[in-house]
Amino acid sequence: MNKFIDEFNGSIERIKNNFYFSFLSLNFINQRPFHNDIVLASGLTNNIMSAASINNFDLDGVNEYGNSIRRHYLNDLVIAYERYAMSMIASHQNGQTITEPATLNNRTLGAHLFEQLPNIFSMDELNFLVQLRRLRNSIVHYNGNYSATNLLDYSFGTNIYNSNGQEGQPISIEFDNIIWINSELKTIVTNGNNNYFMQYPTS
Repeated sequence: MNKFIDEFNGSIERIKNNFYFSFLSLNFINQRPFHNDIVLASGLTNNIMSAASINNFDLDGVNEYGNSIRRHYLNDLVIAYERYAMSMIASHQNGQTITEPATLNNRTLGAHLFEQLPNIFSMDELNFLVQLRRLRNSIVHYNGNYSATNLLDYSFGTNIYNSNGQEGQPISIEFDNIIWINSELKTIVTNGNNNYFMQYPTS
């Protein structure tokens, strides 16, 4: 079962790298105006972007790409964690035999079940995980707005959130604070993984 923490750490590192790769695209666009057409990946049927079309990208579109980077990074972090937690609980419930969650016909199998195992996460760590999912839901599922179904009351880095009475109001997150979330999530999952094997040693 130790393979799951290795998979999680690998995913977190790739997600962080993808985040930085995204800024290469922004840097590229910021070199406008272009005087020549751009050839894209050869696997595309229409793999030529005209210089005129790139030069006509509006600022709102470029800014929205920045928002897309935030959404994807945040969503991918939560997905990586949930994949880890679901793999752990599926294997735990199967006598600590490595079990792929996708092979189970169990619609109630979720990360929260791993979190409910005693002495795995502290209350502060559990609060972080719950609030992280709610932040992701507000930004990804509710178009960057506080949601009545996602009570959010937490500080992620320097971004302070409180949804009480602000349902429907817009929120965002700074790039630096997503990096903070990445680091914090990795520390919490590592602690939880170590605690699991202390509570449930494998032979």
